[in-house]
Amino acid sequence: MLITGILITIVAIFMLLVPQFFMKLKSPRIPDRLLKSPKMKIVLRVWGGIFVIVGILLIIFSTIQ
Repeated sequence: MLITGILITIVAIFMLLVPQFFMKLKSPRIPDRLLKSPKMKIVLRVWGGIFVIVGILLIIFSTIQ
């Protein structure tokens, strides 16, 4: 659980810092007009923030046990 928490946290921080990378992934295909939308970057940063919290909680729970 510790390793999973660390991996989730690393990917989530990367999602917060560079959302354009995740927007250009091929699966699922995102239309071009959504790629240029600033709202899409905000949505990815929110998801990244949620996953940072989940990753940190996994790290904390694994060290407590």
